Amino acid sequence: MLSQQFQVFLRVAECGSFTRAAKQLLVTPASVMKHINALEGRLGVTLFTRDKKGVTLTAAGRSLYQDGKKLASMAQSAAERARQAEQAAGVTIRVGSSLLNPSRVLTDLWEPLRSAYPQYRFRIVPYTDTKEERFAVIGALGDRFDLLVGSFDSKETLARANHLVLGYHRLCVAVPRTHPLAAKERLELRDLYGERLVKVKRGETERLDRFQDELQRAHPQILIEEADYYYDVDTFNACEQSGALLLTLDAWADVHPSLVTLPVAWDYQIPYGILYAKTPSGEVSRFVSILRSQLD
Repeated sequence: MLSQQFQVFLRVAECGSFTRAAKQLLVTPASVMKHINALEGRLGVTLFTRDKKGVTLTAAGRSLYQDGKKLASMAQSAAERARQAEQAAGVTIRVGSSLLNPSRVLTDLWEPLRSAYPQYRFRIVPYTDTKEERFAVIGALGDRFDLLVGSFDSKETLARANHLVLGYHRLCVAVPRTHPLAAKERLELRDLYGERLVKVKRGETERLDRFQDELQRAHPQILIEEADYYYDVDTFNACEQSGALLLTLDAWADVHPSLVTLPVAWDYQIPYGILYAKTPSGEVSRFVSILRSQLD
C-alpha cells in the first residue's frame, strides 16, 4: 500500500547501506539510489548523508523514518482488516457447467488453494451444450456466468472473451463399442485407414486445421468428414449410430456410454482453461490473477 519509493527508503534506513538494501530487495544499488533521489526530490529534503562506510539518516530522514514505521504498521493492519472483511463477506464465483465443459476441471484445480483463499465460493450454473446456445452462453459472461471452463480454441470464441489456459487435453478418437477397433487399448494411425473420421468443420480452429492438413498429407487413406464448427451431444449420437469414428478429447471419455475413447499414436493436444468477460469485475479479476500466479 505504501509507494515503492517509500518502501525502499525504509529498507535503506534499516540497512544503513544502499548495497545491503539492494540485496534484500533483489534489485541493483543503482535502482535503490534512483528511488531515494526521486523521493528526496519529491519531498524537497535530504534524507541521507553518504560516505564510504554507508549512509546515515539526516534529521529529516529520522523524522520521516519514525513516522514511516507507523504508517507501514497502519497499512499492514488496514490490509489485514480488508482481507478479514472480504473473508467474512465471501466472494461467489459463478461457474458455468455442461456435459462437454464440466466445472470440475476448475474446482479440482482450486482445491489445494481453498484453505489459503477461504473467501471464494463457487456457485455452479448449468447450461446445455447446443450450437444455438453456445455464443449466447459466452455473451452471458459477466451477467449469468463469471467463468466458463473447457476447451475453447476457436477464433470466434477467443474473440468474444478473455481466456486463461490451465492445461492441455490429449486428442483421441472415440469408437462405437460395436466397432472392431473398440477392443484395442491404443490406436495406430494405420488402424484408421479406410475409416470415416469426423472432426469439427475447417476454418474456426487453427490448431485442428493444421492437424487435418498434416493428417491428409501423410495419411490420405483416412477419410475425414467435417461436422459443424462445434460439437454437441448430437455429434456423439450421430457417430454412434452411423459407425463413424469421432475426433475427440480424453476429457470427453464419459460423454457417451456407447463410445469408447482411445488414445492414438500421435502427439496432438488441445488447450483447455477458463473464459471470462472482456471487462470482468474486480472480484473475478483477482480470482483469475490468483489462478495465473499458480501456473507461473
